[in-house]
Amino acid sequence: MNRFYLRCAVVCLVSVSVSVGVGCTSAPVRYYTLTPAPDKTLSTSETTPPIDVRVLPVPSQLNHAELMVRTGPTEVTLLDNERWASPVKEEIKQALSLELQRRLSRPSGLRPAFTKLTLDIDVQQLEAELGRYALLQASWSATVSATDPRSGGARVTACTFEAEEKIRSGYAEIVEAYQREIAALADAIVAVLTSAATGIDASCH
Repeated sequence: MNRFYLRCAVVCLVSVSVSVGVGCTSAPVRYYTLTPAPDKTLSTSETTPPIDVRVLPVPSQLNHAELMVRTGPTEVTLLDNERWASPVKEEIKQALSLELQRRLSRPSGLRPAFTKLTLDIDVQQLEAELGRYALLQASWSATVSATDPRSGGARVTACTFEAEEKIRSGYAEIVEAYQREIAALADAIVAVLTSAATGIDASCH
C-alpha cells in the first residue's frame, strides 16, 4: 500500500511540474527605434556637409530601456515587454541626424551657404498616453559655420519646439508619432536656419 501511494504522489508531482512549466511561457519582448526607414529616393552621389547633433542628457524619468506611458494624472508605467532598441539619447540623436541629412542633402536656401552644422538639443518631454497623445518638447541651439568668411563666420540660433499628435491605440503607433514629431523638428530647424541665411529675422521662443 505504501508503494502504491508513493507512486501516486510521484505522478501527481510530475503532472503539476509539467502544468506549471507550460503555463509560464513569457510574452515576447518587442524593440522599437526612432530611426526612420532608409530614403531610397536620395542619390548616393549627393553629399551633405558635416552635421553634428549633440543630445544633452535626457531627464532621468526618460532614461529607461523600457517605453514609458502615462497611466494617470500622477502615474507613469514602464512597459517591460516594449523596449527601445538603443538608449533613448542615441535613438533621438540618430533619428534627428538622418532627418537633417535628408533635408540638407540637396541645394536649398541654406546650402551651399554652410560648411558645418552643430546642433545641441535638450529634450524636456517625450511622453505618451496610450490611445490619446504623443508629445515632444525640446529646445535647440544651432551653430552654422558659413562658407563665406565675409558673412561673419559662425552664426548661432536658439529656439524651442513642441509637437503633439493624437493617437488611437498600440505602442507602435506611439513610436511612429514620435518619429513624425522628430521629422517636424528637423523641418523647423531647417526653416529657421534658412531664414537666417537669407537675412530674415529667425529668432524664436
